[in-house]
Amino acid sequence: MRRALTGVAVVLVAAAAGLGLSAWLGGGGDGRGDADAQTRGDLGALSAAAPAARGATDFDPAAAASAPGRGTAIVARGKRATIAVHRSPGGAVARRVERRSVEGRHLPAIFRVLQQRGPWLRVELPVRPNQGRGWIRAADVTLSRSDYRIVIARRAHRLTLLENDRVVLRAPIAVGRAVSPTPTGSYFVTDLLRPPDPNGFYGPYAFGLSAYSPVYTSFAGGDGQIGIHGTNTPSVLGSDVSHGCVRIANATITRLAKTVPLGTPVTIRS
Repeated sequence: MRRALTGVAVVLVAAAAGLGLSAWLGGGGDGRGDADAQTRGDLGALSAAAPAARGATDFDPAAAASAPGRGTAIVARGKRATIAVHRSPGGAVARRVERRSVEGRHLPAIFRVLQQRGPWLRVELPVRPNQGRGWIRAADVTLSRSDYRIVIARRAHRLTLLENDRVVLRAPIAVGRAVSPTPTGSYFVTDLLRPPDPNGFYGPYAFGLSAYSPVYTSFAGGDGQIGIHGTNTPSVLGSDVSHGCVRIANATITRLAKTVPLGTPVTIRS
């Protein structure tokens, strides 16, 4: 599982899509002595902004009433400390999603928009349970878009990045072991972190996803969040070695970090 990273910088990626941070990404360690245990602690300061992704564009809330084009996702960034999630438009509050606070910095929650009905948005949630959905007020968020999506094939050990449904990258990956599988389903990118040592266990970047481990509800102080991150042992790519996270070559995660906006859909298939 992934642990909190000492001295991690929050990377500002595609400002229109918002920024996020997870101090508790779960799923990266392997069974060989939990190498990820070497990095633990509080998260660090905001970094300089990474190059903005081409797929991230300011998006007017009214435009979400129209179905996005094929390959395009609508992303919502919370404007409030707490976003109320309703069971239906104007219905009872089912739960509340709070923004993250890291070293005094408030980082908004990220949602993926599925539908608009008047002043209400139906969204995928960034919290447990996996693939949870609900309705939020459009007034509580700002909207943007991503023209990218990521498809992860566990059995093939392959990550595919598409832009407007055109393949722009394919790369080998490592995934979770049979006892701690990478969960299948429809998710999205919620966070981007930059570890203090680009040559360390996590590589130069780590994405947090809206996916959570089906095995671990907590792990080493974290909440079992699944991530995509680099690796200092590329020899494991093509195998099932982690507690649930997806590992990828450092050069590839660097390219993804400079390209993929927060809120980008991630489909994990068996």
